[in-house]
This record gives sequence, structure tokens and C-alpha cells, in this order.
Amino acid sequence: MYKLTWHIKIAGYRLQTLKSVVISSSVLNLADTAVIALPCKHMNQWKQVEGDIHVGDDVCIQLGYDDALETEFNGYLKSIKRDNNSLVLECIDALYLMDNTLSDMEYKSVGLKVLLQNIVAQIDPEMSVDCDYDFTYEKMVVFKNTAFDVLKKIHEDTKANIYFEGKTLHVHPVYQQLSGDKCCVFDMRKNVQSSNLKWVDKNDKKVQVEVKYINPDGKIDKREYGVSGGRTVSRYVKSSNEGDLMRAAENEYNLWNYSGYEGDFTGWLVPRVQAGGSVRLIDKDRNENGTYYVTGVEVEFGQSGAKRKVSLGRRLS
Repeated sequence: MYKLTWHIKIAGYRLQTLKSVVISSSVLNLADTAVIALPCKHMNQWKQVEGDIHVGDDVCIQLGYDDALETEFNGYLKSIKRDNNSLVLECIDALYLMDNTLSDMEYKSVGLKVLLQNIVAQIDPEMSVDCDYDFTYEKMVVFKNTAFDVLKKIHEDTKANIYFEGKTLHVHPVYQQLSGDKCCVFDMRKNVQSSNLKWVDKNDKKVQVEVKYINPDGKIDKREYGVSGGRTVSRYVKSSNEGDLMRAAENEYNLWNYSGYEGDFTGWLVPRVQAGGSVRLIDKDRNENGTYYVTGVEVEFGQSGAKRKVSLGRRLS
């Protein structure tokens, strides 16, 4: 029998009691979050933590079995609330730091990586940028905007995977960057608690790809490929050549039009899977093995046990 163990530190204060922790991470969202619930009373006395922790403090959450701890979250304390019989600590990753106003600036013909480096340099000199998304803004005006405002616009414009690992801001083309150093294996008969997975045959799929090019005048040139009425996938490219646009659309469609699983499944705390990583599913009932990109992970840890819900994206192999 495994024993649940944890170590949660906020600034210099280590939590001594815990009801539950829920950690949510996704490459589809700009921020990872954690919600820590503590009992309001300890030893029949109302718990007061406001003198020990403060909004903006560093947060580190480590979870595991039998003292084999893994860091599941690094971020900042966003708020302290009291909800019924719980003291609720809401936390967010380094996106917390991006809620600062930037210097007014007009950028011209600026590459995305250079733009991001200029932004984070104004926020925190310890921040770095890992960006391999090839995208150029012919014009970008920053006027009374926060760094979060700019990141949100970039996310809307590019549909890139934008997320933080510590103080490193990652920006990558969708499904092209794998986090973690290994592909975790899940056997549907052994280490999967429950499943919301649905098998879909590629012949039954409706996938339409939109490939877009932003002209220097700001207008969008778009080409579509596939079948409408289902999932729509958007991709931005650098070339405005008609042939390049259609080839990009067809290639992207072929990446999505596969037979495989869609949805999510729930396992235990181990093996540890990260958003942006990969999992290999073994389904002996179907005689099927497949490797999938992980778009999101939600960890629930508390008095009733621990579980990890894994959301799947595109099939990789």
C-alpha cells in the first residue's frame, strides 16, 4: 500500500495541514493553475495564515508516494479566500508576473522571438524565451498594454502553444515540442482507473484545416482543406504562394485524419505525465498500441487519494 506524501511551500512557510490540491495544466491555455484547500480549523482553533503568506509569494508543490516527491507546480499565490470550512489558496504560474504594463512601443517587421524577448526583459531579467515559431509582425503597437495583453494577442494570432516552465516562456507550433524525457505507457487493463476515450475511425472523421497567411497590409489570405462540420484546425504560414498554402493545408489535414482515440483518461499519480508530453496507450481488447500528444493534465490530490487525468491531442504514431 502506497502512502501519499506531499511538500507544499509558500515563500518560507511550509503548509502543515492539507485537505486537497487540484493542479491544472494545458498547452492550450496560457496559464497553469493550482488550487490548495486547507482546513479552516486546526486543533479546534481557527487557522490564520495571512501573517505567514501573502499574495505574490512563490509557491512550490511537490507530490508523491512514500516520500518519492515530484515537483508538480511552481508559481505564485494569486489569492487567499475562505469558502465554507476551507481556506482556499489560488495559485498561477509565471503568467502572474505578466500583469504589468509595458512601455509604449511600435514594432515594425519584428520576429516573434525578438518581440517576446523585449517583453520579458521589461518584466523580469531572470525570464527567458524558448521560441521556435517562425512568425513576423509587420507592425505591432503596444500602447498602455500589459505583457499579458500582448501574449493573449499573440496566442489569438498564431494559435501557438504558449506556456511557462518555471520562468521560461515557451512558444512552439502546435504539437511540435514534446516536454519530458520519456513517453509514459498506460495499459487500459492495468494502470487506467477510468476512461472517457472514444475510438474514431479516420473514414468517419470530419476535419477541416484552415491555412492562413497575414499579408503586409494586415489582411488574411486563407485556404481550406478537408470536410466541414466537425473539428477545425487553424495554422499560420509564412508563404503567400498558392501552391505552398494548399500543400500546407493538405499536410496538416493528413496529420489530423487518423484512426485513434479522442478524449481523456484517468490514472494514478504515477507515471508522471506533463502537458506537452506523450503517452503510449496499450489496448489489448482492440489489439491496438498508439502514441498520443498530451494537451492537458489535471492532478487531484487529497484525503480521498490521488489521480491524474490526461487529455489527448493528436496521434503521433
